[in-house]
Amino acid sequence: MNIGLSYMTKKRTILFLFLLFISICGLTAKEKYTIGFSQCGQRDNWRLKMEAEMERELLFHPDLSIIIKQALDDSETQIKQINELMNMGIDLLIVSPNEINPIQKVVEEVYHKGIPVVLIDRRIDSENFTAYVGGDNYEIGQFAAEYIGGKLNYKGNVMEIQGAQTISAAAERSRGFNDVLAKYENLNNVYKIHSFWSSTIVADSLPSGFAKHPDIKAIFAFNDGLAEDAVEALNANKLSTDLIIVGVDGLPTPGDGIEMVENGTLTATIIYPTGGKESIQLASKILHDEPFEKYNSLFSTVVDESNVRITRHQFQNISELQLDINKSMDMLKILNGRYHVQQILLFVLLVLFTVMIIFLLMYLSANKKLKQSNINLGKQKNEISSQNAELMRLSNELEEATKAKLRFFTNMSHEFRTPLTLIVGPLENMIDSADIPERFKKQVSLMHKNALRLLHLINQLMDFRKIENNKMQLQAAQYDVVSFLNEVIMPFYDLAEKKKIAVLFDTKEHSINAWFDMDKLDKVVFNLLSNAIKFTPVNGSIKVSCSTLKSVVNKVWDEELEIKVADTGNGIPPNEVNHIFDRFYQAESSHGFLGTGLGLSLSKEFVDLHHGKIEVKSEVGKGTTFTIRLPLGDQHLSDAEKIETPVSHSARQPTKRSSEIQIDTIADRALALDFDETPTILLVEDEKDVREYIKDSLHDHYRILQAENGKKALEIIREEEPDLIVSDIMMPEMDGLELTRTLKTDLKTCHIPIILLTAKTSQEQKLEGLEEGADSYIPKPFNSKHLQIRVKKLLELRKKMQERYKGQLLINEDDKDLSRLDRKFLNKISKIVEEHLEKEELTVEELSQMLGLSRVHVYRKIKKLTGMSVSEFVRSVKLKLSLNLIKTSGKTMAEIAYEVGFSSPSYFTKCFKDQFGMSPSEFGKRS
Repeated sequence: MNIGLSYMTKKRTILFLFLLFISICGLTAKEKYTIGFSQCGQRDNWRLKMEAEMERELLFHPDLSIIIKQALDDSETQIKQINELMNMGIDLLIVSPNEINPIQKVVEEVYHKGIPVVLIDRRIDSENFTAYVGGDNYEIGQFAAEYIGGKLNYKGNVMEIQGAQTISAAAERSRGFNDVLAKYENLNNVYKIHSFWSSTIVADSLPSGFAKHPDIKAIFAFNDGLAEDAVEALNANKLSTDLIIVGVDGLPTPGDGIEMVENGTLTATIIYPTGGKESIQLASKILHDEPFEKYNSLFSTVVDESNVRITRHQFQNISELQLDINKSMDMLKILNGRYHVQQILLFVLLVLFTVMIIFLLMYLSANKKLKQSNINLGKQKNEISSQNAELMRLSNELEEATKAKLRFFTNMSHEFRTPLTLIVGPLENMIDSADIPERFKKQVSLMHKNALRLLHLINQLMDFRKIENNKMQLQAAQYDVVSFLNEVIMPFYDLAEKKKIAVLFDTKEHSINAWFDMDKLDKVVFNLLSNAIKFTPVNGSIKVSCSTLKSVVNKVWDEELEIKVADTGNGIPPNEVNHIFDRFYQAESSHGFLGTGLGLSLSKEFVDLHHGKIEVKSEVGKGTTFTIRLPLGDQHLSDAEKIETPVSHSARQPTKRSSEIQIDTIADRALALDFDETPTILLVEDEKDVREYIKDSLHDHYRILQAENGKKALEIIREEEPDLIVSDIMMPEMDGLELTRTLKTDLKTCHIPIILLTAKTSQEQKLEGLEEGADSYIPKPFNSKHLQIRVKKLLELRKKMQERYKGQLLINEDDKDLSRLDRKFLNKISKIVEEHLEKEELTVEELSQMLGLSRVHVYRKIKKLTGMSVSEFVRSVKLKLSLNLIKTSGKTMAEIAYEVGFSSPSYFTKCFKDQFGMSPSEFGKRS
């Protein structure tokens, strides 16, 4: 006995320490998951046991909490309660369905909303739930039938007292019970009472059953309560009590199944596990994404006089252990409270101690510094006087130097404008003159365009300096905004058309009068349109709109003029929009378009001078919209900001702006030349002016294609395979070296000659270009005649190589005029033809399939390398193979002709003579 007590004491101590550890670990854990539990029945002993098991198991899951609802055997109440739990935002639902059909719909609704559903004890006729846990009711029915059969030696009549068949548990118990009875011929279920869990129905129906079948030997009741009702009915009607009576539940509580077996009221009871503990364990696995089984059947056992005492003893131990756990948890709560108070006190003490140490260190440090400061103070006081005098002198000198720099900057800007004006004027006269030869006009136009561009930059700098010095003055007058905008937009239509961009001017009003400075607003709108044209891709659109709107300022209605410039360009990233009006800011998303970073900054300054606002909204990939809002009327303007005589539209000097807008095109393919006879040259250069200069040098003799970078060049090469490529090295997107590497390592394009142009002239950089496979390297600045000669020589070299190939059977591995891939390609085709000599005609489709290339690429490549069509090439290989046969085989010419795949000796002789200038017989005699 002492040993037993000692063991129990140790066991309880270990349990207490374990629970203490679990509790401490969970002190800082927050409840993360809430479980809703809808219990179908009233609070009878079996359901109380289930809830007690749940509460006990939750002690080991501090991150779980549970809300329990009792449906009181009413399906409508249960449906309502499940909806309430769902609306409360539970993380998981445990439900014991009161009935199958009424509850199934709401359970499926919860499941389809993404809330896991665990069925406990009872099921539904659907797979729309997460998991099931409970006793195997079919197995329980089987246990009862086997137990009764064993007791009766599998002979006799049996009565079945059923529960409500609308409940899955009752239906499964009945099916399991009767399936076993059906196996035994002499064991019969002669009478069934559909009790619907009612003792009254049992009391009324049982005598009728015995009246019809007085030889009933056993009764199977679907729970211990129904079994007890049967015993009471037997006693009340003085019927035989010497029967085998089996119930289900096996609860250890007073008056329930275990006690009834022990006192002989029931022959046996089948322990029906509640599944409370297991349902919480399963819920924890589901919520923590751990592996779990969908169907979880719990173990059941039969309790009769042979094992009832052991079973009762086990339940008593469990009950005592539960009481110990409850006491331990109460103690833990007290200890936790004390622990939290001690934690807070300890934290406060540590903070106070740390603060005291910091103050002490600060005091010691300050005291030390104070002493040192007093020592240095006297020295510094003497030095300050002399330094003040020096600073005053330096400040005066710096101010004078700054003023001198600003004067120089302003004077130089003015000095630049004078010679530029003298350059632009004569150039315009030369462009309009008929005396200039046509071949010089493009060069003069190029000079004129870049002179205007430089003048535009100088003007921007001058405007910037005026704003910096607060000398920029608004000169506003009343103008028609609609007419003004029409005039500003007009030059952009031709430029937009070349780039295939739609420009739309949208206004609902024919005329809007507003006060503004025509010159400054002109620069603002022009700058916005220039940017829109620059950053809008091909087939995009630009919309300029003008309207009036009313707004409330300080509770007063005011009218405003609104001008919008919207494009469908690349857009501006959100992190760059806030800086777009900053001076000298260059957005990373400008895609290679360079500028001064002053345009938008000046635009904002000009709008601010009008007492207006400019805003930008942009979305990457969709476009950008700039909105200008100016007050209507002139009340906001001072007298100094107005001019009496407005500038008329007709009096304004026309501005030649087309040169200020850079529009890059992918390729210029408008030259009407014979593509089959005239070699095609692709120019790859990001500067349009340089491309035009090269094109002018070559277009008289070649068909010219253009691309502004290597990436665009690859698109053109796929469509039209050029005979030669002239490429710059330094380009955005893809540079010339990468383009060369890509082309020379691709079998489809490795034969195309490439000339690289660059401003880099060092020997190492030249070697880098040639190592990538370039055929020639010309440094900038270059002479156009030099370029023409190099192009001509490379094309002539390609032509000579084609002629030379006609006399060779295989290409030599050391042939420097062909790349390694080209040599391999031609030798491979020759081998294929040799392997298929018996075929009279080897088609392009067959060759392309064997080579793994498209039909077009095979045709183009053979044509470029040999100057022959595919059929001519195949015939040439066959004729070359015949040479050796004529020399060594001793066969007749007819035999040789058929062997190399010719349809007739006469056709063989004709082709041989066309290629080698003599007949096969003449060649044989010479050999």
